[in-house]
Amino acid sequence: MTCRATDVALRLEVPRDAAGDLHAGVRSRLARHDDIEVLDVDVVGLQPRLNDLTVEVVASVRLAPDATLSDLTGIVGVHEARPT
Repeated sequence: MTCRATDVALRLEVPRDAAGDLHAGVRSRLARHDDIEVLDVDVVGLQPRLNDLTVEVVASVRLAPDATLSDLTGIVGVHEARPT
């Protein structure tokens, strides 16, 4: 099985009470999909809201052969995913 690495720009929600720091919250959110491995996260934008934080990141991810970037938007709390 050959996985492929790619960079992606994401907009997602991270709960204010997420364990660890903001990067850990982003990784935790994206880890909900079995076919996606997060390699690196760079936070480029942050918008505080009442119960969560809207975070814009550029992430390096490794996708399983049958996974696509659109699979990321299937994760609850991920609103946008586009290649960089």
